[in-house]
Amino acid sequence: MRLLRRNVDGSFELTKDIEERTRPKYAILSHTWLLDNDMEISFIDLEQGNIQSKPAGLAKIQFCCEQAAKDGLEYFWVDTCCIDKQSSAEVSEAITAMFSWYRNASRCYAYLSDVSAFQTQGKDADQDISPHVWESAFRSSRWFTRGWTLQELLAPRSVEFFSYEGVRLGDKVSLLPVIHEITGIPYETLKGGDLSNISVEQRFSWTAKRETKRKEDKAYCLLGIFNVFMPLLYGEGDYAFYRLRQEVDKKYAESTKSDHLLSMLPVAFEAAFNSRLNQHEPTCLPNTRAELLADIQKWVDSKDDRCIFWLNGIAGTGKSTIARTVARTYHERGELGASFFFSRGGGDLSNANKLFTTLARQLATRVPSARRYICEAIMRHEDVVEQSIRDQWEQLIIDPLSKIKYEVGCPTVLLVIDALDECSNERDVRAIIRVLSAARSLKNIHLRIFITSRPEILIRHSFRKIPEIEREVFVLHEISPTLVDRDLNIFFENSFSAIREERDFEDDWPGMQIIKRLVEISCGLFIWASIACRFIREGRRLAMRRINILIKGYQSGEGPEKQLDQIYINVLRNSIQQDYNEKEKEEIYAMLREVLGCIVTLCAPLSMESLANLVAIPLNDIKDTLADLHTIFNIPSQVSHPIRLHHPTFRDFILDKKRCSDLEFWVDAKYSHKRLADSCLDLMSKMLRRDICDLRSPGTLVRDIDPDHIEQCIPSNLQYACLYWVEHYRQSGLQPSDGDRIHRFFIKHFLHWVEAINLIGKSAEMGAIIRMYHSLLAVSIMKPSSNVRQLPFVKDARRFLFAFQNIIKQAPLQTYCAALAFIPPTNELKIHFRKQLHPWLKEVRIAEADIPKPKDEFNYVSDLAFTPDSRKIASGSNFEAVRLWDVSTRATLCKYEGATDKMSSVAISPDGTTVAAGSDDFTVMAWDIRTGSLHYSIKAHSGWVNSVFFSPDGRMLASGSMDETVAIFDAATGQEIRRIDNQSSCVNSATFSTDGSLIATGSVDQIVRIWDVSKETEEIRLTLDGHTGCINCVRFSQNGKLIISGSDDMTIKLWDAITGAECITLKGHTKKVMAVGFSPDSRLVVSGSEDKTVRVWNPKTGAMLSVLRDHTSGINSVLFSPNSKILASSSFDDEVRLWDTDTWSLQGKLDDFEEDVISGTLATRRSYDFDVLSAEYSTQSKGHSERVTRIVLSPDGQWLASGSEDATIKIWRNHIEHWALKGHSSAINDLAISPDSCLLASCSSDRTLRLCKRHLCDLLIEWEHGSLLLRRP
Repeated sequence: MRLLRRNVDGSFELTKDIEERTRPKYAILSHTWLLDNDMEISFIDLEQGNIQSKPAGLAKIQFCCEQAAKDGLEYFWVDTCCIDKQSSAEVSEAITAMFSWYRNASRCYAYLSDVSAFQTQGKDADQDISPHVWESAFRSSRWFTRGWTLQELLAPRSVEFFSYEGVRLGDKVSLLPVIHEITGIPYETLKGGDLSNISVEQRFSWTAKRETKRKEDKAYCLLGIFNVFMPLLYGEGDYAFYRLRQEVDKKYAESTKSDHLLSMLPVAFEAAFNSRLNQHEPTCLPNTRAELLADIQKWVDSKDDRCIFWLNGIAGTGKSTIARTVARTYHERGELGASFFFSRGGGDLSNANKLFTTLARQLATRVPSARRYICEAIMRHEDVVEQSIRDQWEQLIIDPLSKIKYEVGCPTVLLVIDALDECSNERDVRAIIRVLSAARSLKNIHLRIFITSRPEILIRHSFRKIPEIEREVFVLHEISPTLVDRDLNIFFENSFSAIREERDFEDDWPGMQIIKRLVEISCGLFIWASIACRFIREGRRLAMRRINILIKGYQSGEGPEKQLDQIYINVLRNSIQQDYNEKEKEEIYAMLREVLGCIVTLCAPLSMESLANLVAIPLNDIKDTLADLHTIFNIPSQVSHPIRLHHPTFRDFILDKKRCSDLEFWVDAKYSHKRLADSCLDLMSKMLRRDICDLRSPGTLVRDIDPDHIEQCIPSNLQYACLYWVEHYRQSGLQPSDGDRIHRFFIKHFLHWVEAINLIGKSAEMGAIIRMYHSLLAVSIMKPSSNVRQLPFVKDARRFLFAFQNIIKQAPLQTYCAALAFIPPTNELKIHFRKQLHPWLKEVRIAEADIPKPKDEFNYVSDLAFTPDSRKIASGSNFEAVRLWDVSTRATLCKYEGATDKMSSVAISPDGTTVAAGSDDFTVMAWDIRTGSLHYSIKAHSGWVNSVFFSPDGRMLASGSMDETVAIFDAATGQEIRRIDNQSSCVNSATFSTDGSLIATGSVDQIVRIWDVSKETEEIRLTLDGHTGCINCVRFSQNGKLIISGSDDMTIKLWDAITGAECITLKGHTKKVMAVGFSPDSRLVVSGSEDKTVRVWNPKTGAMLSVLRDHTSGINSVLFSPNSKILASSSFDDEVRLWDTDTWSLQGKLDDFEEDVISGTLATRRSYDFDVLSAEYSTQSKGHSERVTRIVLSPDGQWLASGSEDATIKIWRNHIEHWALKGHSSAINDLAISPDSCLLASCSSDRTLRLCKRHLCDLLIEWEHGSLLLRRP
């Protein structure tokens, strides 16, 4: 490396080549070459003494020489003249070593020849200068667009920037926010952070807008950035970049892997404060909120344990604006780790599904040193996306941050979470607040979390549970009115200043008195002031008229909410022209309600164009309707960009009949949701089809399809429909029923919908959407029989997704190939969609192995109960029956039948004489355990019955349900005694205390409630709040001292039954804990989990005593026998295992009920809709004269029976009608064929049931309205 040496007289000269070990301290120059390269001072110019003829090039070198002298440096280096360009070897060596030369320099001067420090030339360089003079030129400087200057920015530990006059503008630290905005390079990297922490793709992205004179240099200038070496071959052109990419890929295979791992985390891209969605949202004006922002800064910078700052305030007080200001401030300081701004109706922004995965992705970028550890967490926990909120927080954020090692100090990392109250799931809100307090456990990083929300009861209650030492609370609406009015005055003055400039109004318009009046009317609400200013501004030349409307509409003495409602009314009224006649006004109002209703009830924002296509309203009508509503909505000029509310308070107002005093504007939320739901269904019915993207090949992977092509084939309005149709029906309150439009859509387009939703990358949402649809069918207020056709079909649809989701999400067209081909023949979809099977597989025959049938998410033992003598054990099942086994022989004994849906829960009375069960058909049933006779069947609930249990004295039978109640009955008669409302939370598990005075309920809202039922009116004795996931099971210990609960959060908690204090938390399971229990002597605890293990614990010490591994599926029930000798466990694969409690060895598995193994699922025991199949048979047969209602296939596969509304039954074989059975006088409702395929049973609307021999068509038995009639053949 040659250097330039400054002489005493100020001249300079080249040194000889100096080896690294003897190299003196030196300064180095970073600059952009002159457009005319010949005007730069070269090596030859110095050798020949020809430097005076190139004044422009000489000026830069003289500047560097003089600045180095000021900094006490004798040597300096400039690339133009310190390298002999005629020597290719020297050029190659210099380019290869240049990054290290800049890195090792004592000083680096960036000389910006196109930036002046002064407004006019001729100013004294010693005078004070202001950044606003030169910042614009600095931001647009050519220096930031050149390829070589990237490494010159990053390699040196410090870079000082100088104008062309030689005036120092600042350095890399003082100009950090500006440089970050210009380059997009993370703060930590600009501050000298290790480049290896930055992904390969991110580093390449920094060069996207940089240029070099020679094509090859675009690659060569990055050698130091990636720390790779390759030979320089000038003349190779673009191939240089290809070679660079190869070298980088070889070196950074691990980094590429980390990029892939991070891409597995789903992200809400618009959640960040500086996302494209939020880029135009305001921050606090200068000199406003000064005291509050100072308090927040003091909290961030303090070193105490108050890791959470909760800023709460009523709607419209400016919480989000403050949150954006805080996020922007610490972003510019390089201390913002991540941000998430919730937004109701904002799709991914309205729930917590992607909260912590989004924060983790942002942290990996903004805190590069955390990137490696976040990736390691993803590798260790492949299913982290499916895990609970607590586990995502700990595994993706807390654990990775705890592993970062800093040599000096404890850096600050701030997380900002805005509008937590707009998260739609209250359970998630509670869990989020609970887990965030773990931030104080970090010792190596000063992690602070800033949260804003309205002061909702749930949120206030959750924050109170965090010790005061760990939180800071600030109530925004309790700030001194004087300070608020001061800030509002500044806001109005600032807004009116812009209006004055736009409209050329007088300098004092509209006057201080009017501003003072508007401040008064605002009632402390910044949202009112913001709406008012937009409303006034939109008035243009009528701005003063609009001010008068606001002032006249003010109602003295009304609260802030009333003033907000009034301004919304004024804006809406002003949007309706008064020169319409009454009929025209009626039409205008109707259209306004229609459009507003759609926008405010959307689950995710849509553009005007997409909304018009979705709800079939002409685009011009939507444009005209919204033309004068820019005050309320953010309406982009382009119709393809989404419309958004300026503030969620408008939604609150327009949907509330009490607040929206003018009913011409009031929107009926249920009507709007129904309108949107029907529109979604119409659109999907019209557009969905097989191979919607014309891919042709079933093996085409989603990752290989151009996203633009998918967007073109499945536009945003169709994507919206696929994602939210069920949610809109849910919120509309609609009760689905067989044969309705939803049912017709589902049986026709289910596979098309599956294909589409996987093409748009939403496979994770697919299961949840179908579960929601299933729940709508199940909790219908109508009789369960109204959905006897839909419920089985939807269950089979869920089985289909459960079995093939992993295949379909990668290659959606496999929906019609592998999925349909390999779906079990017992699944109704196999027959219903057989014409959809890909042509390649039409002639393929699937040979089934002679092994037990595979089980799925519906096929499982759902509960266990021992008889008091421990000799028998009962279980619930996937079928409409309770099953009973002999424990010693493990042989089957009998079944108790009568329900119309699966038995989810079972219990045996303390005297061992009665077995009770709860069913998904909403009934509770009880049988004589010896004879099997049914005591009673009670329509107990309006939702699935998840738990049944006897009181210790056997006098009461209780049941807990998805309908959010616990019902208590007289065990002898089935008469209801009382009903407990479980505070609007579904009951997953419930049980009596040992003395029968208490009932414990475990709920989906993550809370265990203890109810006192010893009094005439039940009351809550205790509320046990500590889990961060749904409670799946809750039990009392036999001694009555403890309560145990198991949860989705993978933990088991023990609670003091008297005080409610949490005694101990047991951790060890790696998936949801589904079942827990005590041994009869209360000395052991047992748990079962989806991780397929049963674990035994010491409840006093928390020690894990044994792990029982033999199940091949998740555990859903565990139970000790009353004599303590046996532990029984059941699993999702329909198997029950018995364990010896002395040795914890496996005793064996209970035998299968033979008919259950044969039937496999309910699908083989029900009839099929004829809608699809009828087309095939009608071509060669007369068919029925009216609509076909049922069709069943004989077990031997040889013949088919069909029933019709024409009161006849037809027998078909080889597509030809063989017999027609007559006798019923009304429509056929159902058909069934005996296992030997010889007998056919039918029931009709004429209230008769007939049993015939199929081959003789003879009537054997007729059951008519309660009497059995025997007929001779």
